[in-house]
Amino acid sequence: MAELQNIIAICYDFDLTLSPHYMQEPIFKKFGIDTHAFFKETDDIVDEARTKGVCYDKDCSYMNFMLRYVRDGRLSGLNNAMLREIGQEIELYPGLPDYFTRIKDIVRSEEKYKRYGINVEHYVISTGLKEMVLGNAVGQYIDGVFASEFYEIDGVIAEIARTVGHAKKTEFLHLINKGGNVDTRIDVNSLFPKEFRRVPFEQMIYIGDGPTDVPCLAMMKHRNGKGIAVYGPKEKSFKQAFQLQQDERVLAFAPADYSSGSHLSNILESVVREMADKIVLRRETELVGRIRQAPQL
Repeated sequence: MAELQNIIAICYDFDLTLSPHYMQEPIFKKFGIDTHAFFKETDDIVDEARTKGVCYDKDCSYMNFMLRYVRDGRLSGLNNAMLREIGQEIELYPGLPDYFTRIKDIVRSEEKYKRYGINVEHYVISTGLKEMVLGNAVGQYIDGVFASEFYEIDGVIAEIARTVGHAKKTEFLHLINKGGNVDTRIDVNSLFPKEFRRVPFEQMIYIGDGPTDVPCLAMMKHRNGKGIAVYGPKEKSFKQAFQLQQDERVLAFAPADYSSGSHLSNILESVVREMADKIVLRRETELVGRIRQAPQL
């Protein structure tokens, strides 16, 4: 199956890319915690650590502070089941989650694409929390979620199981490329011939919103994939997306509206069709080659 290379993978950041807010906000709202004060506290500890010569990762910081809040009672009883439940409350940008099915239907409905079994897959790669993404309305439409996770002890979150930082997100692009997301026997660090990689990088799209997505966008550009930037209503959001295009990090940028007929939707549909057409051309060229090499009777 891997050698068919008939998959187009669209990979998304989550916060400010699929949602106009940070996903942790509904947690703090439920427990009556000031979101701004929480993140200021995490930033302060990172700054303090730096003055002591310690590189305290910001993504570890917010997860550690959540655990501190669990221990001191401010997030009493918080567990993974509750995170998944609260995930339902995360607001999404317009057009979601219907967009996920619509973009898949492009290749599922046209005969020239169906003939070669071309399919679109959706992946979330986020520094946020996996359980919240899975609990959100987008969860049932996503083929894989790579995000930070907590480990429970005695029914509450007690330890960090995995932290996904901005640079680490590129590891999961490699995983999708090699097929390690569907075949757990595949090691992301193993050497794989290009022709046996499940999703070639040139059949991958990464969608993000700002500087923290630069590692993934840079990989897409270097590997001949496509990067798209989205922006929300705030001026800062637009400036960040605009700067990504000015720096030639992305193919295009658009408002974060995934509705049918929107600028963003039109861009993504066009890129998916372009990639699908290249798969068809490659497969038909291979077929002609095999016919020519077949023995003549």
